[in-house]
Amino acid sequence: MLDKRFQTLIVLSKNLSYTKTANELFITQPAVYQQINSLENDLNMQLVITNKRQIVLTDAGRALARYAQQVQIESDKLITHLQNNHQDLNLKLGCTLSLSSTLLPSFISSLAHRSQLTASEIGNTTHILKNIRDGKVDFGLIEGNFNKEEFDSIEIKKEDFICVTNPETKVSAKNVADLFTQNLYVREPGSGSREILENWLSTQNYQLNDFQQVMEIASPTVIVQLLQQTNGVSFIYESLVTDAISQGKLKKLALQDFIISHPINLVF
Repeated sequence: MLDKRFQTLIVLSKNLSYTKTANELFITQPAVYQQINSLENDLNMQLVITNKRQIVLTDAGRALARYAQQVQIESDKLITHLQNNHQDLNLKLGCTLSLSSTLLPSFISSLAHRSQLTASEIGNTTHILKNIRDGKVDFGLIEGNFNKEEFDSIEIKKEDFICVTNPETKVSAKNVADLFTQNLYVREPGSGSREILENWLSTQNYQLNDFQQVMEIASPTVIVQLLQQTNGVSFIYESLVTDAISQGKLKKLALQDFIISHPINLVF
């Protein structure tokens, strides 16, 4: 439903190449340039800057490409809805790994009687936000930070973010700095829980590398299992380790300078 020039702008904003854009759209390279030039003339604004064969979108170009992409996504949804005789569509939900085993099951259950809901994407916060942006999911349950100018959200709950260790680990810590002699288990870059920890450390002029050794692990479940078997610490949502703590398999460290309650949001 979009003017083909806007569709070309969307593809160009991703490829940043007239050649790649032409190949993807099965048109000639001059045709790509002509469409962008025509759009700029009609809107009376510069959208693309070409400098030494490198293409850069202006702020206006990036904003327009994002908006055009959202219009295209909503247009496709509407057409699909009409083609299916106005039947309710399946809503696609994304969820971060940290919430997939705790909040996700009850969330789906609570909405099951109201709509057809499919948990189609599980990943870290960056991955889920990208899938919302690209229209692959309708909304996502995330614990990480997001751009509130780009996304809307509904706060579902607040979750305590705590430090845990193996009960056999001999550590006497009142503050986070006391733990720098320990091994740290942490999620991969792009994870919301990692970002929360990194942001807090930076406010104290600390960084991850201040710990004796940093081990990146993509699965929070694996982190919990490793902590039960080896020495080390991790910072994690309390709901993920409630049972392990109550069973004596893990120990919560009450740090005086680390008290964080972070919101869990439904983002769309």
